[in-house]
Amino acid sequence: MTYICPICGFDGLDEPAYNEFHDPSFEICLCCQFQFGDDDDVELENGLFMKREETHAMYRQAWIAKGAPIFMPKYYPQQFQSNGAVMKEHLIEQLKNIRLFKAK
Repeated sequence: MTYICPICGFDGLDEPAYNEFHDPSFEICLCCQFQFGDDDDVELENGLFMKREETHAMYRQAWIAKGAPIFMPKYYPQQFQSNGAVMKEHLIEQLKNIRLFKAK
């Protein structure tokens, strides 16, 4: 069984990004390179942290702006890659997994 990355929608995590208590897995997504429990721990100022959903959106936007590079291409389906990045057509399908696009 695999789990969906809440950042990029890749269905390839070995465990859920967060458990039932909202604790992070510390797993790194093989697609977008987000590490749950590290990259989502953004301090804005002394003791004030960014909300997890805001961090996810910010990271996702930056990752897509860079061209959606694949962190570990060896473990990502070759048919959905182009020059080390997620093909645009597949990226749209992948983002449907996290409801950023409506499924047809």
